[in-house]
Amino acid sequence: MYLRPQSSFDTSILKQVQILSLYLVWILFSGPMFHLSAQNRAPQKPPELIRDTDAAEGKADTGTTTKKEHDPVLAEQNINIGNFYFKKRNYDAAIQRYLDAIEYEPDSVRAYEALTRAYEKKGDNEKAISAYKKFIEHNPDSPKSTEFRTRLAKLEKK
Repeated sequence: MYLRPQSSFDTSILKQVQILSLYLVWILFSGPMFHLSAQNRAPQKPPELIRDTDAAEGKADTGTTTKKEHDPVLAEQNINIGNFYFKKRNYDAAIQRYLDAIEYEPDSVRAYEALTRAYEKKGDNEKAISAYKKFIEHNPDSPKSTEFRTRLAKLEKK
């Protein structure tokens, strides 16, 4: 069946329909040529691990540490991520995040509280005691210092 255009407007529409139909036919019949076979594909990399995984498993190279700039926002983010790990009972990863938070904000009460709590949950009382002492030494005028001293005294009695 042949369509005869009635006007120039009909002619332009007819041309557009013909071009569109040719394009659709080309897509349908040339599709397989553009697909790569499984042999020709580049090998996929395995997904990268979370940054804390190596540290939590004791595989991280902790000998090279750099001094981090004071940044309360990054400290807060590290505390929140550490709290996530703490809830999942991954105490090693939580401790690493709390230590990162302390590097960003050395006088953070929340980071020290969370760090000592994680050490205690892990059963590493000596590191908890040293964290309490470090906080008290660096922040003797803090309102939390008295609370930290009482917790320290309880741990030292054990």
